[in-house]
Amino acid sequence: MLFVKLSTLFTYIFYLLGTALLCGILNGSYCFYEWYHSTRFPSKQRYEFIIVGSGTASSTIASGIPSTDVLILEAGSMRSGLMDIPLLQPLLQGTNYDWRYQTESQDAACMGLNDRKSNWPMGRVFGGTDMFNNMVYYRAQRGDFREWFDGDGDLDAFMEGFECGTDVDELSFGTDLGGAFIKAAGEAGLEEELFYRPNVSMSGGRRWTMSHRYWKQSREGHELILNALVTKVTIEGRQAMGIDMRKNGKDLHVMASKGIILAAGTIGSAKILLHSGVGPSEHLEEKGVDQVVDLKVGENLQDHVTTGMDLVLLSNQLPLRAWNLVNPMNVGRYLFADGRNSSLAFGGCECLGFVSFDSNFTHSLGFMVLPVGITIDTGHHLHDLINLREDIWNLYFRPLVERGQQSVTILPILLHPKSKGFIRLRDSNPHSSPLIQPNYLQEQEDIQTLITGLKILQQILDQPAMRALGAELNPKLFPGCEQHPFGSDSYWECYIRALTLTLYHPVGTCRMGPESDPHAVVSNKDFKVHQLDNLYVVDGSIMPNLPSGNPNSVIIALAKYFLRVRFSVK
Repeated sequence: MLFVKLSTLFTYIFYLLGTALLCGILNGSYCFYEWYHSTRFPSKQRYEFIIVGSGTASSTIASGIPSTDVLILEAGSMRSGLMDIPLLQPLLQGTNYDWRYQTESQDAACMGLNDRKSNWPMGRVFGGTDMFNNMVYYRAQRGDFREWFDGDGDLDAFMEGFECGTDVDELSFGTDLGGAFIKAAGEAGLEEELFYRPNVSMSGGRRWTMSHRYWKQSREGHELILNALVTKVTIEGRQAMGIDMRKNGKDLHVMASKGIILAAGTIGSAKILLHSGVGPSEHLEEKGVDQVVDLKVGENLQDHVTTGMDLVLLSNQLPLRAWNLVNPMNVGRYLFADGRNSSLAFGGCECLGFVSFDSNFTHSLGFMVLPVGITIDTGHHLHDLINLREDIWNLYFRPLVERGQQSVTILPILLHPKSKGFIRLRDSNPHSSPLIQPNYLQEQEDIQTLITGLKILQQILDQPAMRALGAELNPKLFPGCEQHPFGSDSYWECYIRALTLTLYHPVGTCRMGPESDPHAVVSNKDFKVHQLDNLYVVDGSIMPNLPSGNPNSVIIALAKYFLRVRFSVK
């Protein structure tokens, strides 16, 4: 018991000092770069192309666009080198590099979170939200996209975007948990080939995004302007002419002769369009924005939903304690061996799994295996990131810390939610955060899918490979669910509605489709905004539905498809 207490104290001090130091450095670097680039403004009044955003889609487009007259506008600062260390990913949330979005209160979900609100971190940085994710590269299957395009030829061209030109590496670090989970899935009679260690967007143990690739190109005639918030697109008649932006207290207007490409993300692109007068007429009228085109901007919001933080207990300890991280051998492997077998090169996910029981999609239910949970830092930082209520932390999670219990997180993932939400303007001020309403778990079918996922998880834990690690579900009843028998459908429904978690994959707010589709915002031929010329949207917001996995690779493929159909770039 004394050892457990000393271990807990050491871990708490380690995370307290380490988190304070790293967050201070990150916030300081943001402010430094903001100051350093404060006098850098667009050099001209007119460019051929303006790209709004610098994340996955925009960096892919900027890398391949056949033009030497391009302006790229990013609302955030230049990234810090610390952001390339995969293990530090959770510490980025809540810093100046984070937009710090939060949803509205949920009626049917998030009951264990403060005010029933889910935190939605998004990257306000060169590289976008790709700088925040766990780098999993999902090799998508054709079935996910069968209704996105009008013909097989277009779908073929889109699928080619998954096959080349992307820097992907095999995950080198892992614990006993990942291999045991894969083996146990086979023992449970599941399709073993659908359970595997993920590929990751990494190079030499460092995060490697499309923005890294673009930056390395140093393309002639391209201007990157940081800390420049685009407030609206200016439209004359049916022609997008330019953008309004604010930087360092100054309002500027810049024109584009050949195209404005919005790639500001599921929230950012929708918000810019709404402030530009492109959106539902009633909503724009209510907020005092003059309408230009009546389109369903902000609708069709979807997100991968999950649950199960620290739900699985092990009798074996895994090598991810504080002293494992700072071990000189671990640090040395990261610095001098391209991160091979170093936990510092670990983004968090060591195994993926998929189960299919819906013929409409490639996969119906996903699993993500994380050999840690929010108890790993003994309550200093991580539980705040998911906005967990303090009383629930104290009643359910803290006892795990106090007895030194090894807990891990195996997340069942709702890949294709039936519940859909929306994004709205909070007011006419472009500097105000938008209203985000995902409507989590409004449809009972979503609950049932996650219950099925938890039952499959129990089935996997019952297999010899997982029993060898002493794996079991935490038998402690979750606060607020004590009236239900543990393991019953009613218990799991209560648990899911209380501990509803985002997987940080929102899409769909500028849905693509043919012009005859009343719900479509952009064309599924070339991603041009319907009824307008010179204006395109290319990012996760145009997805009609969620893919059966992490969407970052899909966004790359969408950007490559845009380059192909708009500029004949292969």
